[in-house]
Amino acid sequence: MLNQDLSFFYYIILFAIYCFIGWVLEVFYRSFSQRKFVNAGFLFGPFVPIYGIGAFTVIVLQYFIQSWHFIPRCVAVGLSITFMEYVIGFLAEKIFKLPLWNYSDRRFNLHGRVCLLFSLLWTGLAVVFSEFIHPEVFSRVASLHEGFVKPAAIAFMIYFWVDYTFSVMSLASFRNAVAYLYEEYFNLSNTEIEERLNSFQRLRDAFPDLNQYINQNINKKIRNRLNSILKTIQEKIILEMEGRKPFEKEYYETVGDILQHEEFLKLKDYFHHNSSIYSHVHDVAYFSYRICKYFKLDYRSAARGALLHDFFLYDWRNHDEPDLARNKFHGLAHPTIAVANAKKHFSINDIEEDIIKKHMWPLTLVPPKYKESYIVSFADKYLSSREFINEYKKRISQFQTKKGRKRKHANPDASK
Repeated sequence: MLNQDLSFFYYIILFAIYCFIGWVLEVFYRSFSQRKFVNAGFLFGPFVPIYGIGAFTVIVLQYFIQSWHFIPRCVAVGLSITFMEYVIGFLAEKIFKLPLWNYSDRRFNLHGRVCLLFSLLWTGLAVVFSEFIHPEVFSRVASLHEGFVKPAAIAFMIYFWVDYTFSVMSLASFRNAVAYLYEEYFNLSNTEIEERLNSFQRLRDAFPDLNQYINQNINKKIRNRLNSILKTIQEKIILEMEGRKPFEKEYYETVGDILQHEEFLKLKDYFHHNSSIYSHVHDVAYFSYRICKYFKLDYRSAARGALLHDFFLYDWRNHDEPDLARNKFHGLAHPTIAVANAKKHFSINDIEEDIIKKHMWPLTLVPPKYKESYIVSFADKYLSSREFINEYKKRISQFQTKKGRKRKHANPDASK
């Protein structure tokens, strides 16, 4: 596994080879899972350093435990590889302030940096590596003439340092761009946001969990911003929605064709939360319209998309319809049904379609593409919660009234 007669440069060549093999494995895995070619890894070039570090961790460990029984050796290797992955993940998050990978959605994970499934996979790969791959590669590298090995190792070290430097700069630029998006999200157009994110497409493809990190943080930023303004505008909007003031003329002009459509009017016949689907989407549409107008967003698309976000014609509590069979989950299926109905009866743009498709996010895994979609998603959840709470209070009040009447009938003298 180790040869003290070989110079330091031979081990640099081995490190380069194992980094390259790791890159090939990652490219195959990422390209297969994303169905397109992905230049995997942190570096621009065809090397993934964590595989080289992992390989040398196994090599050094096997040198000291080679006399152990096979099973204890496997356990020791698995624990060492898991510890190495955890430490590198921890350092990456502390240094770059970004999680390059995240196992939080997998069972038996530790802080999202390691998980049981991948630890077992790395252990199996490490055993195959130490038993079959390394002995063959090592013998071939050891047979090379030092006059070739030394300049090749020096050239690799120079290249590696340059690539690492530019890769760190790229990651820092990515982090700054994301931070800028958090601060200026409502001041940028959808095109500008997309262009900024697309400029770092290689990193996002190489580390798909960065997309989740971006979406979660932008989502948090929007939620905090919305919460801060809702306190100042929600009373005014709710009053208007309850009929104490007339709806704005502009809103009706925007959605009038939908509200009067005979197929859309059928939504009045389906109960939803504590009213009809028609009333619910009407409230969400107006609420979204006001918020988007406040933020100077596309309030027309927001209003129309919100009005169509629950455009399904069945009772979701007890369904067995052609649109949605009994064995299907309404929460996941109805956005697709609503999009199909909206396209069938109306002409909708990209923002409106995204609003309808993504209004159940994060239940639907793909996050919203537009700011207006986030607004409608939050407006829908806010008003739905409010409807449920009002219905709950109503039922509690009815229960208490009914209970009081029973007591009065049971003890008529108590009221005298």
